[in-house]
Amino acid sequence: MTQAPGPGRPAGRQLGQVGQVGRRAVATALLLLSGAMLAGAGWLGLYPFYTNVRADRKQAQLLEEFTRTQTTATPAAYKAGQVKEGSALTRLQIPRIGLDTVVVEGTNATALAAGAGHYRDTPLPGEPGNMAIAGHRTMNGHPFNRLDELKAGDNIILITPFGRYTYQVLPPFDGTPIPGSRPPTTGASFPRQKSFPRQKTPC
Repeated sequence: MTQAPGPGRPAGRQLGQVGQVGRRAVATALLLLSGAMLAGAGWLGLYPFYTNVRADRKQAQLLEEFTRTQTTATPAAYKAGQVKEGSALTRLQIPRIGLDTVVVEGTNATALAAGAGHYRDTPLPGEPGNMAIAGHRTMNGHPFNRLDELKAGDNIILITPFGRYTYQVLPPFDGTPIPGSRPPTTGASFPRQKSFPRQKTPC
């Protein structure tokens, strides 16, 4: 004798179908999530390369801007701090590590995308005091990625539209007090003045 299906069996088949649909949906969601995570990881890996390419292009533009500034800027405007944020301020050269980069005015995110920026509230190149420059070590052209190779006595050259200033790396000190460095030298003759080491803050 064949047993007739009970009234609850069709409902059971429907629940099974719903369960299968639910499992497929979860599997699809997990697959999509895995793909998104892989894409995100890939972007994170490529992002430093992207910022370096962007910084290289920006540096080419800044070098052209700096060359024009050498013929159009006035010393009074330069010293009065009238260089706009993100504009070319000085050319930084460190022969020991093969660095030659244009430093912009300012240290906001847009400015530092070019590589290195001058803290606006610190002296200009060649002026007395502690001039400070911020720069990247791993992204945005990584201009300061080899600073740890510098040795005492190495030259750090800053070129402005109106002068060339050569600083020297000081030997390590205990931090108290801040020692005076040899003053920067230029091609022009002027009385030597007390200066302090140029400060760099890599990140």
